[in-house]
Amino acid sequence: MTLIMKGRGAVLLSVTVPLLLCLLGACRPISGDHQTLHAASAAVTITPFGQNPEWDGPITASGVWGEKFEDKNNNGRWDIGEPFTDDDGNTELDAHSRGKYDGIHLAGFGHNRMATGKHDDLWARALVLDSASTRFAIVSVDLIGYYSHAGYYGADEVRKLLNPALGIQDVLITSTHNHEGPDTIGLWGVNEVTDGKFPLYLRFVDREIAKAITQAAQSLAAVRMKIGTTNPHLSPTLTGMQTRTGGRPPEFFDEELRAMQFVGTEGAQKERTVATLINWNTHPESMESENTILTSDFPGAVREKIENKYGGVAIYVSGDLGAVEIVGDNERATRIKFDGNTFLPVRGNKAATFTFQRTEAIGHDVAKAAVDAIDRGEWSQTSKIELKKAELHFPMDNTGYRFLIDKGVLPAMSGTEDREHSQMITMVYALRVGDAQIITAPGELFPEVFYGVEKYRRSDCPAADTHEPPEPAVRNFMRAKYRFVFGLCPDELGYIVPRYDFHPPSFDPEHGLVEAKDACEMQGVPAHYHETNSASSQLAPAWACTASNLLDGNVKSMPACAAQKQAPAK
Repeated sequence: MTLIMKGRGAVLLSVTVPLLLCLLGACRPISGDHQTLHAASAAVTITPFGQNPEWDGPITASGVWGEKFEDKNNNGRWDIGEPFTDDDGNTELDAHSRGKYDGIHLAGFGHNRMATGKHDDLWARALVLDSASTRFAIVSVDLIGYYSHAGYYGADEVRKLLNPALGIQDVLITSTHNHEGPDTIGLWGVNEVTDGKFPLYLRFVDREIAKAITQAAQSLAAVRMKIGTTNPHLSPTLTGMQTRTGGRPPEFFDEELRAMQFVGTEGAQKERTVATLINWNTHPESMESENTILTSDFPGAVREKIENKYGGVAIYVSGDLGAVEIVGDNERATRIKFDGNTFLPVRGNKAATFTFQRTEAIGHDVAKAAVDAIDRGEWSQTSKIELKKAELHFPMDNTGYRFLIDKGVLPAMSGTEDREHSQMITMVYALRVGDAQIITAPGELFPEVFYGVEKYRRSDCPAADTHEPPEPAVRNFMRAKYRFVFGLCPDELGYIVPRYDFHPPSFDPEHGLVEAKDACEMQGVPAHYHETNSASSQLAPAWACTASNLLDGNVKSMPACAAQKQAPAK
């Protein structure tokens, strides 16, 4: 194929596509092996704090980004009733921003928790992989979640910002689910019905994600790939790190930590680490609900340790973390020693209990396990990469979500335009990277849905069983030796809860969603919080059946999949 490029003075230049890619710095190293794996990584900060040449929006006196305001009580943050300058740039992007204070509302816990400073940076970390005719980007962001399509921001907007000559065929954005960073969803504004998003910041994030992908695509190098796994039995530093929200049964976790490392084989990158990806499964919220200082939480400490040991760029990807919290979140775990230091809880004082020192120590222990996985890992016997995807359709039957979309709190995502028959649309990806397989889940996946509900289901309370058929065990249809799951990718649609234990909330326009009580609440089983933050009661079977079908699993005869419409793989 030849492109004709016209310039001033009627100069014609005929170049082939590979040459054009090289001219743009995105060509592959020359190799006789067309199956040679190439990789590159890049890390770009997305911290909404201080001066940044890429940021042209307002900055408050504290250094946190946000509309300027009169701090009448001198507490370093905007409070309801304080005068502020309404920036027209936000309203141009989102009409709901008119008259609303736009700044950095911290996501993941309660409302009206605004950032007052910065401890460490938040990042967009990109990994571009290339082999033969396939080239795609995986980007992990230190955010609560992100969307494929959210109107003025999201992965669709990122794709528009990429130069087509880079040859990027697809972009997968996954979020660490950081609870100490900006609200990128909308749910954590000053109250239940006020949007917490900052439009100008979200457009900045899109640009920085595109920048990270571009930098990586322009520095591809030939690599080989090492893959390994570990768990608390092999790496005791992981023991007792995961807990279930409020003790919600079953007491089941995905305990496996997975890692893949890319090491250069030619030229300046020979024997040098290009990137290390860590995939683990719990909520990054170790700083808890009273912190107001921006931080990437324990994944930041994990990455720093890995980069100090191996070099290159470390990328942390959260897996099936639905209902799984980091130790200390809920007083159910007893572990108090991390990285050789003891952190005693201070009753009634979260600030003294959940410290940055404790968070960093947790990250260091997770990093030690990642090192175990890498050091015990195996070099992949193949360099082939493959990407398949299929659309995932399901009804949005969460009344609260519909209400919040109408209020402008949540963005109008794909499929939600029809108020009466909202059918949400997202994507499931199945990747093959050497001897590893990766499946994506567009939310916070309960681990038992990944491993198989029929085997890993609660048995404590028959009265709580809805008698819905079990979802297929998606992991069993992954044929590779190493099986990764990327959660919150390519969307964050809330919890992916198995149908047999899905008890929907009731909805009150004045008080919001009310959690359903468990049939065995008298035995200490908590109310069904997770269903309040799930886009659909059908999300688990829809995802499990679509993912299994994408992995060539024969699930058509399974009762859970009989009513699921399966889109063809692309």
